[in-house]
Amino acid sequence: MSAVNEDESASEGSRILVVYFSRTGEQYTVGVIDHGNTAIVAEMIAEKTGADLFEILPEDDHYPMTYAELTDVAKSEQNENARPAYAGEVPDLSQYDTVFIGAPVWWGDWPMIMYTFFEENAEALAGKNLVPFSTHEGSGLSGFDKKLSAAIPESTVLEGLATRGNDCQNDQDSVRKSVYDWIAELGF
Repeated sequence: MSAVNEDESASEGSRILVVYFSRTGEQYTVGVIDHGNTAIVAEMIAEKTGADLFEILPEDDHYPMTYAELTDVAKSEQNENARPAYAGEVPDLSQYDTVFIGAPVWWGDWPMIMYTFFEENAEALAGKNLVPFSTHEGSGLSGFDKKLSAAIPESTVLEGLATRGNDCQNDQDSVRKSVYDWIAELGF
């Protein structure tokens, strides 16, 4: 499904935003990183499409830097159906036609902070093309597309992309090619 009609390219009239949540610290199979996997993919999308970037940052960043402790906190938030607050002001979403939305897979789902974003911006995201992407170490897209469609039912959710975090850190040329090919297939 093409997000852009044949008479209009992404750079001519279609405004794109990339919203993402990313973490640094100890990562499964990768070790300690200082630039998050999802941030790397988000920046590649922006580089290729000319999109604006908005990073979801926790208002109270209580997330541990060690992998085992982080997974415990993530699982606890999921069990509590938590809605962690994020810092900063979301850009004026009315200025965008397409919003790429990405995060690491946490326990087979979006991190709960992303649901905070979805719920607080559901009305502004309605009617837009939403494009999910994930970083993972075996979970793939983990249903991000279906969950995004359920969270923002008045939107059009396009085909998502799943990228291994290990590749984001250790094989960026391959990741860039995958991201660029995916964007081209979407019509951007």
